[in-house]
Order: sequence, then structure tokens, then C-alpha cells
Amino acid sequence: MAKKSRPKHQKPQQPQHPKSKPQHAPQQAKGKNPPKKERGLWLTIVIVIMGLHGIFATILYYTQNTQGNVDKNLILSLMVLHSLANIVAAVGIWYWQRWALYVYAASTVVAVVAGLLSVGIWSVFYMVLPFVIVGWVLRTKWAYFGIKTA
Repeated sequence: MAKKSRPKHQKPQQPQHPKSKPQHAPQQAKGKNPPKKERGLWLTIVIVIMGLHGIFATILYYTQNTQGNVDKNLILSLMVLHSLANIVAAVGIWYWQRWALYVYAASTVVAVVAGLLSVGIWSVFYMVLPFVIVGWVLRTKWAYFGIKTA
């Protein structure tokens, strides 16, 4: 059996400790910096309103009369869930987290269900409109969430 020889200019490799950093970390390609994520005035305003919307909607549903056969505690529970989800989604969107978009969409569905059960069809417009506005404001920023656009 022939013994493998290594070139004379290479040093023998030392075994690395499992927790140690590699000696030669890969370098980022020059000129390929990640895009700077700019929130902008309108998105900042929308995120603040998004968090407040759920709270105000819950207060509104607390003061409204519901339809006769609907349990008001169920409606208030759904609206509190909507309010908390809106706040969590607003914080997540502030930090450009993709999961926050899904939380906000689910929160809108919960609010629509609560609205349909309690005050009727007009609530769909009131609950879906903020979702559409947030989507419109974020239309140029999908890449910040890791969403590829065409």
C-alpha cells in the first residue's frame, strides 16, 4: 500500500474542539450587503394603528348590543383574542417577522367571525379594511419578510 503524501507547504490539520469556531470562516461577498430595511413613516403609523385597532374594536364590541341568540361572553372572548393577536402581530411586523403576517391574517378572520356573529355583515368591511391597508402599505416590502415576489 502506498502512503499518501501531502505537499510540503501545507501544515497538518489540528483536530478542532466541537465548540470552537472554524479557523477560516467564509467571508461575505463584497458588495453583497443585505438590503437596509427601512420602515418609513406610513408603515410606522400603520403598525401603531394596527395595535390600537384591536383594543378599540374590543371596547366597541363590549358596548354594542349583540344579536339576540349570541352569547356576549363568546364575542368578547373572540375580540380579546383578536386584540392580543393584533398587538403580537404589530410587534412582529415591526421586527420584520414573517409569522406576524400570518398572525395578523388569523386575527382578521377571528374578528370577522366575531363581527358576523354579533353585529352583522357590515362588520366585515370594518374588520377587513385594516388588513387590506396593511397589505397595501407592505406591498413594496415583502422581501424584508423573506417573501419572494415576481
